[in-house]
Amino acid sequence: MYLVLIGWLYFVLMLAVGQNSVVQSLMVLLLLGFLPTWLLLWIKLRRHRQRIREREEQDGA
Repeated sequence: MYLVLIGWLYFVLMLAVGQNSVVQSLMVLLLLGFLPTWLLLWIKLRRHRQRIREREEQDGA
């Protein structure tokens, strides 16, 4: 999964470099690079925290 993420970020970076202006490049990086990456990491961390919480509840019970 991380290899796909690295490939996607490389693709987005190359796409941003090919834009006509700095503003367009920053928007591409933000909308296609940062936001999807943040969302993916947020979902993964949420699942991880939920699993930890469930294990703690099982150990306490």
